[in-house]
Amino acid sequence: MKKLKFILDYAKPDDKRIIAIFFDVAIYALAMLISPLILSIMVDNVIQGIPADNQMITAILQRLGGDAHLRNNLWIGSLLMLAVYILIAFGVHRRTINCGLVSETFAENIRNAVYDHMQKLPFAYHKQKDSGDLLQRCTSDIDQIRRFLASQISEMLYSILIVCFAAAILFSKHAKLAAISVVLLPLILIASLIFYTKSKKIFLDCDIAESKMMAVLQENLNAMRVVKAFHQEKVEIDKFEEKNEDYRVKLFRLVNALGIFWNISDLIGMIQILIMIIFGIQFAVAQQLSVGTFFVFLTYISMIIWPIRQLGRILADMGKVSVSVTRIKEILDEEAEDLEAGIKPEIIGDIVFDHVSFNYEDSEEHTLNDVSFHIEANTRVAIMGPTGSGKSSLIHLLNGIYDYKGGSIRIDGHELRTISKAWLRKKVQIVLQEPFLYSKTIYENIHLAASKSERDEIIKAAKTASIHNVIEEFEKGYDTEVGEKGVTLSGGQKQRLAIARSLLLKSPIVIFDDSLSALDSKTDAMIQDALNQLDYPVTTLMITHRINTARSADLILVLDHGKLIQSGTHETLIHEEGLYKRIYEIQSEGGESHGE
Repeated sequence: MKKLKFILDYAKPDDKRIIAIFFDVAIYALAMLISPLILSIMVDNVIQGIPADNQMITAILQRLGGDAHLRNNLWIGSLLMLAVYILIAFGVHRRTINCGLVSETFAENIRNAVYDHMQKLPFAYHKQKDSGDLLQRCTSDIDQIRRFLASQISEMLYSILIVCFAAAILFSKHAKLAAISVVLLPLILIASLIFYTKSKKIFLDCDIAESKMMAVLQENLNAMRVVKAFHQEKVEIDKFEEKNEDYRVKLFRLVNALGIFWNISDLIGMIQILIMIIFGIQFAVAQQLSVGTFFVFLTYISMIIWPIRQLGRILADMGKVSVSVTRIKEILDEEAEDLEAGIKPEIIGDIVFDHVSFNYEDSEEHTLNDVSFHIEANTRVAIMGPTGSGKSSLIHLLNGIYDYKGGSIRIDGHELRTISKAWLRKKVQIVLQEPFLYSKTIYENIHLAASKSERDEIIKAAKTASIHNVIEEFEKGYDTEVGEKGVTLSGGQKQRLAIARSLLLKSPIVIFDDSLSALDSKTDAMIQDALNQLDYPVTTLMITHRINTARSADLILVLDHGKLIQSGTHETLIHEEGLYKRIYEIQSEGGESHGE
């Protein structure tokens, strides 16, 4: 019931259309039942002249001119049949339109809601989730519910109405034969319920297998450059074929279960029709049943059996829908980040870490442990340390992507947790080691950071990032398309575009998460010189493995195993025994230390 309410909530504002669907299906079902009744009346009461045993039928026949008049003008009966079929067509047409509108409204609303909610979920959630699985929930699972609303809801309603109306008419005409005609129907319902129960588990297995296959496909497409570079085509093909085979096997289990259900329900249905025919003939021979009434029974029994059989398939699809709703609700039930709550203070860039500790939810080991330092506003800080020492975790705490477990982080005297995250992320910009560029022009990729920026501001940011001259060399300049994820640009060019994009916001705190590593030393030095000449105050934090990048910093922080083991300037640290001096000596001898 909760899942049905969930679907109906997102089908709004089409409440009136949902009610209209009920009336459309009722018109369609009644018209389908009227057609055999007209034929029965024409055969029994008009052609054979058997007196009608129903006052309503008698009144209708009188209004149409009486038995004799209708017998001489059989075209009237044909015209009535045509009118009924027109009514059926009208009901089907209306039902199709209304179901389509309701289903598409639902799909649009739920897609918007899920996408909106995913944008507001914390980064930690996305980090632990498989993107292929999330993609499938946003596409296949939503489409499963959409298809159910588009056809199955109305079919289920039709099945229920047609069975109820037909059974009522049959029992009014010949109660004994009617009872015989439905004696096996409970078996079809029982088979349907068993199939529904069993199929839910199979549907879930299929969904999971499909999501794993989608994940492999998406990962491969994203890493095509690496696949080609290391000649991993065969490995990737084998990996995909393994997941595809697993999906095929589980889907075949579903098809097999569906086949068994169809066979059993078909067998029960055909036996039920056979039983009705045998007893119907006996009643007719004993003159307890007219030809027209027998025809009604023969027609109605099919109208009852096959919708009930169809109800089994609908129940199976409800199993799919139930799984899909559960998977979608799992996303929507996740607690979203509150991006707006909190203060919006003026931020200059004075940063204090006071005994800060942090560990990821899936680990009890501290990534950062009792870290304390003070960064003055408008200074440059280099952060160094081995891989896994906590450098990236530290900067992600600073812009609120993760929340620290212990201690205090203050920006300009304000506790970080009290600051609005949306405001904080405008004021603390991170240039990532692997920047993401959209499949748009260079201008659009830079401009999206600050949509109100003028062209000269974008060019100025590009010059600061030492990318302007490179852009000018392209045939279309700033209107050059960069391709998906910036695939048409080199690693260094992508990094510089990302730097230009971040500088466009003129944030008081800018963090380079090893984002200068893809640049040559000369370009690195040019960017740092340009940063020194910015016309607004900025506090700069740079994660780096290069001594040449760190040596000009006002403060160098050295991390190891989540602890701050050294801090100071280049001149003080090279004369102090420790990790920084060892890195300096290695790089001075012409080697390169990449954090180990």
